[in-house]
Amino acid sequence: MSNFYIAYSVTNNSGIIYFRIGVAMSSKKASIIKQASMVLNTFTPQRRKPSPVYAIPEEDKHISGKTIVFTGGTDGMGRAAVSTLHKLGANLIILGRNEEKGMAVARELNAIDGGFAQFLSCDLASMESIRCCAERIIATHKRIDVLVNCAGAQVPKRTITADGLEKMWAINYIGPFLLTNLLLERLKTSAPSRIVNVSSETEALGHINFEDLQTKHGFDALKPYAQAKLALNAFTVELAEQLESSGVTVNALNPGFIRSNLLRDLKGIPGIFRLIMRIFASPPEVGADRIVRLAISSRYSSVTGTYTDEDKISEPNPEAKDTSIRTKLMQISDASTARWRASLSEACK
Repeated sequence: MSNFYIAYSVTNNSGIIYFRIGVAMSSKKASIIKQASMVLNTFTPQRRKPSPVYAIPEEDKHISGKTIVFTGGTDGMGRAAVSTLHKLGANLIILGRNEEKGMAVARELNAIDGGFAQFLSCDLASMESIRCCAERIIATHKRIDVLVNCAGAQVPKRTITADGLEKMWAINYIGPFLLTNLLLERLKTSAPSRIVNVSSETEALGHINFEDLQTKHGFDALKPYAQAKLALNAFTVELAEQLESSGVTVNALNPGFIRSNLLRDLKGIPGIFRLIMRIFASPPEVGADRIVRLAISSRYSSVTGTYTDEDKISEPNPEAKDTSIRTKLMQISDASTARWRASLSEACK
């Protein structure tokens, strides 16, 4: 099938704007109904406030002393989520690439009553940065109660990282995969604990192409993003099975169509996306509420290996539940990150 979309790509917190508008008809795996639903959803006013139906029970809001590692907490719904968790008393470890912005967020949070926030530099496009960050966390924190993999990125042009990985594959999947595995033993010893992987509606359009995981051919900004989010969902299912009876739960979340400031630099005709988002998308607080719910609500205390689509547990892309696909993906992922899962390097000391 040929591609069909308005020719400008930019990410919001839940996915790629033109994916929703343009349907991304190149995906043979996505059903026509799902594609139509995504487009319709883009032009349908989304929830303006968190749903009271799914409100976090009051008794679950006492999380003083809980240690939560959170990537992507300096902007948008991630920023709103860490604010909520801080107010509830969490000990936050916010990871991000922009040290100036991250330190500012930590200072703002610590200036108000609540828990304690610290920022650690962690570039998800750099496997060495991830390893060094994980080592610092393990060295200074005896517990990790929750890991939230919220950070993500979409780039319009194919870019290769210093590690030789396509950038969206690195940031949206391999980076979270490595970080999770490096912190996994600490999560196990802290059980009951949780891992929340923030995915995207676009995973439904994805296909894991083992012949071209780095998207060397036919790059259109759709394939690597959707493929990475699908891989994250597959990892969620696989890890949940591996951690059965360990006390560590793993779940994925599509937070919905969430308003973002990432469109502020668009000019001309593409700038119309700012208006579309302003009119139809949910505010960051709605996505944040969904993240916090998976992170602390007792309703998810014994739930694992699931994909929550906004407010309800749903079925992910069938590839995420395909055992043979998951097995092959884990083998490749393990091999891709093996050197950074070895002993601590001098660079991290």
